[in-house]
Amino acid sequence: MKNDIAAHHPDAQGELMAHAVDACVHCGFCLPACPTYQVLGDEMDSPRGRIILMKEVLEGQLPLFEATPHLDRCLGCVGCVTACPSGVPYGELITAFRGWSEPQRTRPVIQQLTRAAVLTMLPRPALFRAGANLGKWVKPLAPALPQVLRAPLDLLPSSVQPAQPTPALTPARGAKRGRVAFLVGCAQQVLTPNFNAATLRVLARNGIEVVAPQEQGCCGAAAMHTGARSLALEQARRNLRAFDPGAVDAVLSNAAGCGAGLKEYPMLLAGEPDAPRPNGSPRRCRTSANIWRG
Repeated sequence: MKNDIAAHHPDAQGELMAHAVDACVHCGFCLPACPTYQVLGDEMDSPRGRIILMKEVLEGQLPLFEATPHLDRCLGCVGCVTACPSGVPYGELITAFRGWSEPQRTRPVIQQLTRAAVLTMLPRPALFRAGANLGKWVKPLAPALPQVLRAPLDLLPSSVQPAQPTPALTPARGAKRGRVAFLVGCAQQVLTPNFNAATLRVLARNGIEVVAPQEQGCCGAAAMHTGARSLALEQARRNLRAFDPGAVDAVLSNAAGCGAGLKEYPMLLAGEPDAPRPNGSPRRCRTSANIWRG
């Protein structure tokens, strides 16, 4: 789809968005793969419709506020990407667009507070655990609360499991076959901490030494996908300092959201001085499934 985005946004993020829009041929193969289109049946709530909306906003042809209701309903599931015969990187487009547009928006106070709470609590397991435990007592009051507060309460489990700290080093059992770094995640280590413990046991029994740098933090996916680009950059840089891809065979995550966050680092850091370099050096990120290889 021809566009004039790069002329209005001549930076690396603009180039990413222009490339994504240019790849779309408006064929419609994405429609059956989009959950919001399946529910609403509105072209503007489909991937190709949202691509047109973002194109028009970025070119200055459409006010941002007219597009945001449809763009906000996008789940960011990227189911459309695997259905697209043209290989449109829709995930890069919607994430970069949200990072560009969010600072320009004015949200209702309840939305501001909700977003601030998520971005503050989610990356801090101790704080998130306290909030989850408090949520158990608030659940009976859910019918009287606004929908924006009822939804997260419904997702909370009936009980929160005891914390299981991840050791900084899990040695391989038997002959050592490899060495990996492990991203412990945020919500997962609170809601399902046994997943991490099981992952470490499986890796160790298969001869893999696992390091879990204590300096690591949130992968940045929540910040990236809600348009908080500055926070996402801060979190990504923290992990780039904590993990040394040149010293391990891979950086592993067993959480889908965290894996997605890691894989988007090259996109997030595009145009930044510390962006992963494309020359094969250890700073380069190559991804497969939920594995970030150095």
